[in-house]
Amino acid sequence: MRGMWVIAALCLAAAPIGGLRADTLEGTPVLIDGDSLVVAGKPVRLWGIDAPEMDTREGYLAKRYLRTIIEDRSVRCVDQGGRTSGEMMAKCFIGEVDLGEVMILSGHAQEWHQYSQGYYSR
Repeated sequence: MRGMWVIAALCLAAAPIGGLRADTLEGTPVLIDGDSLVVAGKPVRLWGIDAPEMDTREGYLAKRYLRTIIEDRSVRCVDQGGRTSGEMMAKCFIGEVDLGEVMILSGHAQEWHQYSQGYYSR
């Protein structure tokens, strides 16, 4: 019975906010900046976070930190339903590690409440 709860928790953790069926992209990403990447040829914006722009020192550091986290690993991005500048808004993971959460906790990004509705503040 405990195993079923673990499986249910993992499924819920990977589900999009709002419970809608989500598209999932997987692959080794190409980084654009500290909150945007390309996965499987599609532009992806990390859902719920906002990193500094690349024309600032902080933006460069955010991208470098994200590159360090990802290295050459594959990511799994789960569409959260929103779009910004044509990019899929997605929660992206390495295993079960939420990249957006890591970026916020490291201080390289802020929560973007317009989309997250306080998800990372809970």
